[in-house]
Amino acid sequence: MKKNINKIPKSIYEKLETIASEEVVVGCAVKFKKEDILSGRLSNLGIKLDKDGLQFPSSTIPSKDNGKYSNINISGQEIVRRDLPMETHYNSVESPDWGDSYNGTHMVELPYKKYPREFKSPRELEILINCDNNKPDIPSYIISFQVHEILSKNDSKFEDKLFEDLNILQENVGSFGIESADMPLTEYSKSLHVSWEILPPGTLEETVQRIFHGKTPTTQEKDTAKERYDFFKTLNPKSLVFGQSGFRRYFGALLEDNLVIFENIEYGNAIYVLFDNWEYLSKLSRVDLMSGRFGDSFERIIHTNDWKNNVKAIIDQRKIKL
Repeated sequence: MKKNINKIPKSIYEKLETIASEEVVVGCAVKFKKEDILSGRLSNLGIKLDKDGLQFPSSTIPSKDNGKYSNINISGQEIVRRDLPMETHYNSVESPDWGDSYNGTHMVELPYKKYPREFKSPRELEILINCDNNKPDIPSYIISFQVHEILSKNDSKFEDKLFEDLNILQENVGSFGIESADMPLTEYSKSLHVSWEILPPGTLEETVQRIFHGKTPTTQEKDTAKERYDFFKTLNPKSLVFGQSGFRRYFGALLEDNLVIFENIEYGNAIYVLFDNWEYLSKLSRVDLMSGRFGDSFERIIHTNDWKNNVKAIIDQRKIKL
């Protein structure tokens, strides 16, 4: 497990753009196998599995031993202010009189320069924990986590706090994310699943309305949806597919029973081509999907200038195998 991140990932900035609220929190939902929990994978947070099921505290302050940022959260931090002029300090040393300690000694103050230090007080942030299904003897558990601090995008220290909170979650959970501050912790688990509707191809207007049902799309999102609609129609799809997971909206096309393409309209940075068992694969989190465990069950195409031709080439190759 990667212990820390060195900078705020691009995916977090992309997610920030999709959150209309000015206030966000660091949080995520993670699926853990029963065996992982039994091995003590989450014992640092007081999470364990026994005959009665999954046991967990509603909140906990992570131990300072769990990593650099967990330690800062508990102990605070001394910051070297290299942006300020050096200050003169003195070391007291014992020096011999007349060059020989036989004659006695005296104290001498030796000057040296160093940058000013500033102590940052500990924030003692808690991690909130929730699991909707904690029954015993199920193969896996979806557990939601949130660093209990509301972050304002308008705060001058927003990125500093965001960076620290992401690392606190990474150190203790092995994953991280962000959500709107007004999203309940109980809703986080929905971010791991996509609920799909499969409908016959309709008009452009019907399709846009279906994708953004209950939400007013931005101009960019609407333009992206229209462009994808035109592209998907050139592929002669059997059906169009519409998905929603939390606040995320997905749009795609069912070309064959085991050949589907779709993408997240709000992110719009890559398109997925799924093959066998696409409904199962599409319900995985992006982290799970990209873990390497699913081999050639899908292709991910970044939106470069030639992405449409790349998608068509993959689809043509797949249809030859069908």
